Amino acid sequence: MACHRQAVHAAAPVATPPAEETKQPEPPPPSGATSSAASNPDVKETTPESPAAVAPAPKPVEPRPKPVTPAPTPTPEPAPKPAPPTITQRMSPAQEAELKAQTQTSTAEAEANLRRVTGRQLNDVQRDMVDKIRNFLNQAHDASELFDWNRAHILADKARLLSVELVNSL
Repeated sequence: MACHRQAVHAAAPVATPPAEETKQPEPPPPSGATSSAASNPDVKETTPESPAAVAPAPKPVEPRPKPVTPAPTPTPEPAPKPAPPTITQRMSPAQEAELKAQTQTSTAEAEANLRRVTGRQLNDVQRDMVDKIRNFLNQAHDASELFDWNRAHILADKARLLSVELVNSL
């Protein structure tokens, strides 16, 4: 048995014409004139040499539409919370004057006791007490600037009591 050799013949490559430039259409010639390629040198007539040489133009590929994503809606910032209402006890001017005097007395006594322990060797508990006394005095001062004499009196009295305990612990 003999092998038959089969020759494979490839088809000639198909030449695709270059893409034509888009030109504006020429206005029609005046009436009575004939249009021909000979009268207009810009117009080129192209005739295919053979039907196999002209390939149909490929369809333009339309880009896929991008998925529509909604624009992020800005979240509105929450409105700042209003300060809670200050609830104060109604006092007569005489009661207010008495609380103011008591606050000043308690503050003065607490500050005097702090001066007595200044320069002494204090342990950790005593240093913590000094910090708390100063904190109470600062808060009492802030309350007195707001004319909240009831709160200022309570804080000053806490500072005074703690300072007495501090002096007794020495």
